[in-house]
Amino acid sequence: MKKRLFSTLALAVIILSYTACNRPYDTVYSTYKDGSPKLVFTVVDGKAGSVTRLGEKMYYENGNLMYDKHFNGDKPSGTWKFFYENGQLHAEGSFDKNDSIGSDWKFYKDNGEDFFIDEYDSMVVLDVTADHRPLSISFHKGDAEMRFQFNENYTINTRGMVKNGLKEGRWEFFYATGQKMLEANYSKGIENGAYNSYRDNGIPYFRGFYINGRRANTWEFYDEAGNLAGRQDFDKH
Repeated sequence: MKKRLFSTLALAVIILSYTACNRPYDTVYSTYKDGSPKLVFTVVDGKAGSVTRLGEKMYYENGNLMYDKHFNGDKPSGTWKFFYENGQLHAEGSFDKNDSIGSDWKFYKDNGEDFFIDEYDSMVVLDVTADHRPLSISFHKGDAEMRFQFNENYTINTRGMVKNGLKEGRWEFFYATGQKMLEANYSKGIENGAYNSYRDNGIPYFRGFYINGRRANTWEFYDEAGNLAGRQDFDKH
């Protein structure tokens, strides 16, 4: 009886020791200049000194979390979250059903509100980056959809309407700062209407107009100070 009890206790100690040694823990992979963590891995020790990555967290320089990822082996799994620099949640989605592009995605503005408040039938993630960050999304309603593409800091890079697979109406393109880069107008995928480009400080590069995909009317060009530098009449032949 004592021998059996000793064997049971010994086995329990071995199991507890093994469990304790295989608990996940965080390890700092890289830091900022002040020593604060930048990239942190959640890992667990395996056999023969091996280490398995279970999670990955990236931090902004201000200490706020940039993203929180989870893995099963070398594949994404669980719920992934991405955050704006101010700490607000940008997006969250599950990689349990689809480990390549994710599913059940939700997106938010940097003030915490829902990203898209207009009525829509469905939302899909069209593309992700190499590290599975949502790159472009689309909100569908009938035969039309509103598309968005994001910069690396989760600000909007591009937004515009697509109808029957073609660009329609006004499209806007932005720098990572949120400053507008370009505004263009389309009809059935072809440039039609005002076409204006801006520097990253808001000063225009040029202002022009398209008719059926061709430059038309008089275009204006500006220098770095915002002064009119020249005009070109595209109606002259």
